Amino acid sequence: MDSIIVNPKNEKELKIVTELLEKLGVSNEVFSFNKREDFELLLNYFEAQQKNEEYEIPEEYYQVLDGRRAEYLKGNSRTSSWEEVKARVTGKRE
Repeated sequence: MDSIIVNPKNEKELKIVTELLEKLGVSNEVFSFNKREDFELLLNYFEAQQKNEEYEIPEEYYQVLDGRRAEYLKGNSRTSSWEEVKARVTGKRE
């Protein structure tokens, strides 16, 4: 099944859209900026693989990862266990 990506203008619009999807029984997930950035990188890599092209991760992305790691080491970022990550990926939340 195909999917759609919706980019609401603000928090109010995001809340309305997610509430509507939940009422309709449509599974959905809100992507944080970091998650969306990771997803875009993954898509670029996948598209390059489909075209049998080499894909080099941009240096800026390594800088982003270094920044995230620094925030994690300071205790300023949320972490997830492998079980939580697996549940998000498979859509099987408890």
